[in-house]
Amino acid sequence: MFGFGQRTALKTRVLLSSSLALILALGLMGVIMQQAFKEKTLQLVEERLEGYLYALIAYIEYDENQLVMPDNYPTPRMEQPASGIYGQILIRDFLWQTPSVLGQDIPEIKPLATNERIFNTRQKFGGVTYFYLSQGVAIETDDEVISATIAVSENAGEFYDELAAFRESLLTWIMVISGALLVIQWVIMYWATRPLKRLMHDLSRLEQGAESIFPEDYPLELRGLTASLNRLIENERNSLQRQRRTLGDLAHSLKTPLAIIHSELDNQPVDKSIINQQVMQMDEIVAYQLKRAAVAGHRTFTRGVPVIDVVDKIIDSLQKVYRRKNVQVKTAVAPGAEFFGEQGDLMELLGNLLENAFKWCDLHIQVTIKTLIKSGRQRTGLIIEISDDGPGIAEQKRELLLQRGVRGDEKVTGHGIGLSIVTDIVESYQGELSIDRDPDLQGARFNITLPP
Repeated sequence: MFGFGQRTALKTRVLLSSSLALILALGLMGVIMQQAFKEKTLQLVEERLEGYLYALIAYIEYDENQLVMPDNYPTPRMEQPASGIYGQILIRDFLWQTPSVLGQDIPEIKPLATNERIFNTRQKFGGVTYFYLSQGVAIETDDEVISATIAVSENAGEFYDELAAFRESLLTWIMVISGALLVIQWVIMYWATRPLKRLMHDLSRLEQGAESIFPEDYPLELRGLTASLNRLIENERNSLQRQRRTLGDLAHSLKTPLAIIHSELDNQPVDKSIINQQVMQMDEIVAYQLKRAAVAGHRTFTRGVPVIDVVDKIIDSLQKVYRRKNVQVKTAVAPGAEFFGEQGDLMELLGNLLENAFKWCDLHIQVTIKTLIKSGRQRTGLIIEISDDGPGIAEQKRELLLQRGVRGDEKVTGHGIGLSIVTDIVESYQGELSIDRDPDLQGARFNITLPP
């Protein structure tokens, strides 16, 4: 709009645009103030001249075809020659003037019809500017009604000199105030943009490795940004750690099968069944670790995934697989519940837990999903509870299932790889996973909390 380039500094844009707006606003205010002052003053002038005019009308006496004026005038200035205020009365061809007109060239009075009025704020005559008010009146005598025109004029030079002085003074003050406000605006802008400079400084320190995250003592308007950046940094670090841990676990998991194969190759004859068994185990380990590596984890910038659609899709698929069990599934999903992450992670998370529930339940499964709201966050988290009426999981085995760093092939039979994937997904979203017994169904209940 103002011709700023894309690379123009934000501070420069704000200062220039706000300064221009300030100057325009003050200039407009000055014009309005001057016009208001002028109009109000002219209104007072007209009212004053109108008072003189009505006073002259009241003083008029017309007797025996002669105009008779009293000794008193509406203002003493009308008795003083060249006083600057003058009165005139025109009746037929007779013109009467106040003593102040003596030796002065004043606007010529012209006859007006009864009640006709003229008010001129810049009546030029003889090189002098006058305020001029005239009105036609009717004078009643015993014999007839006589038309007369009465005029009052006042030297306007002093008024317009004062108006020019007022305009000059107003312009001076507007310039002074504008300068002061521009300085104050610059100081405010410098103070207001300090957090942005600090943000850039902290970002530079993060790039250099001097800091690990952004501090939390930024102004309220920047806390959302720094919190999102911190989550982004934390997610990247967690992703890197997860990849390193996955590679380490893969190497560790393959060590034993490789040792068995190497040992068996030294035997004669070689037992192919042992080799095949270890190869199949290695294949399962690689598949499991690939699934772990595929966990996307928490994403700072992503659209919400409708939870109910994923739940219905998984349940429909598992109902077909376990058709003979005729499992009864009750779902209670909060309206509008969304998962802010990769849809594949949600499918893997719910799919493993529901498949486990279908596998171990007798007849009933309960799925409850609620939204988790945190103050200051636009996103919502999830509280997931999946329970069944199966045999449940013994308390001592629950702890083993939830141990970090325990590989899927080392966990409880029937709950290994799938629950390991669930644990990794929950950890990647900074969530919590717990296992207890459902008080109603009396089977295992998996409780997951995923924060916003």
